[in-house]
Amino acid sequence: MNWSLLRVPAFRALWLGRLLSWVGAGLGPVALVFAAIDLGAGPTGLGLVIASRSVPNVALVLFGGALADRLPKWSVAVAASVLSAASLATVALLLATGTATLPLVAAAAALGGAGSAFFAPATNAVLRDTVPEDDVRDATVLNRVGMNLGLVGGTALGGGVVGAFSPEIALAVGSLVFTAAIAAFAGLPRDTIGSVRGGSFAADLGAGIRFVARSPWLRATLALSFVAQFAFAGGVQVIGPFAADDSFGRTLWGFAGAVQTLGLIVGAIVAGRLRGRLRLATATVGIAAMALPLGVLALILSVRPMVIDPLHWFFWLSVALFAASVGLEIFTIPLDVTIQLQVPRSYLARVYAGLTLASLAGMPLGELAVGPAVDRFGAPLTLSALGALVLVAAGLVAASRRVRDLDRPTSS
Repeated sequence: MNWSLLRVPAFRALWLGRLLSWVGAGLGPVALVFAAIDLGAGPTGLGLVIASRSVPNVALVLFGGALADRLPKWSVAVAASVLSAASLATVALLLATGTATLPLVAAAAALGGAGSAFFAPATNAVLRDTVPEDDVRDATVLNRVGMNLGLVGGTALGGGVVGAFSPEIALAVGSLVFTAAIAAFAGLPRDTIGSVRGGSFAADLGAGIRFVARSPWLRATLALSFVAQFAFAGGVQVIGPFAADDSFGRTLWGFAGAVQTLGLIVGAIVAGRLRGRLRLATATVGIAAMALPLGVLALILSVRPMVIDPLHWFFWLSVALFAASVGLEIFTIPLDVTIQLQVPRSYLARVYAGLTLASLAGMPLGELAVGPAVDRFGAPLTLSALGALVLVAAGLVAASRRVRDLDRPTSS
């Protein structure tokens, strides 16, 4: 990786701001999950709280992409960080004062979801304005590694603080981290402005949607991202904490999440070293690894607790989460580079918003669907079905002629 790119002031501001933001993004969900459980949430209630953060993200991300193509991207990034900081601070205050209820926690979480809807398109699209064209590939990989480093630190920190202190302390720490990101993003050049001029906002939004819709390879990868996030969010994010409480505990659950994000770092490094040699159709198979932790969680909830030492379950779940993350990055890096190099600059934020929407739309649907499915079929069978869904979707997209032909002449 070309770490020397951090000497470029504009890219350094972007990289550091994203690093801090992803620390907060890794810490916040861990604290929110256990805050909701402590307030008495079951699988359905927890799914509703988690979905409350995801739904505004899904609903507003296309709007965020269109806005980032029109306005200075640094201002959009700063505003998004303000919303995220305020969201975590509000939940921390509610818990500390004893006034927290599940609906209030869900409402505050929705504020953070709104911030994320603007954050992702703006900070992804601004990359091409911070480095020379020849450095876009290396900057994309370095940006992904920085994001994953933040998630590793944030997830581990969240689990550690929740286990040692309380969810409200963890949420307060997360709010401070997002506040530090605000200062970092303020260092982005003020002349990094939107690339769309004139026309109505609705027309710009529609043009971005049509661009994605008429690109077969984008549609195929969009569908795969949706299915993978549907299964992973429902299985791991909702059922996972209950499996942790029944086996190895909350602190180790946070560290298992850190191992998961460590896999993202390793996967990004591997994909970066491959540079353009890994074809997108081949890389698509990597996302099938996201079925592994679903299978391990199904075993945890199927086998009697005294049969297997809980630490063994922690080990195998960590291995599965690590492998899932490596596979995800093996898929994501070629896709990210393809977008950066092939999509016109004027569409970049809207295309990223469309792809983000595909991933995010799966999250609340998975989080909302898994509770009723568990009530009817049981957690082990639900987890097994979700894992099978990921495997089938990955195989279909990898076999798609449109995806296989995309980078046949030149690698992505």
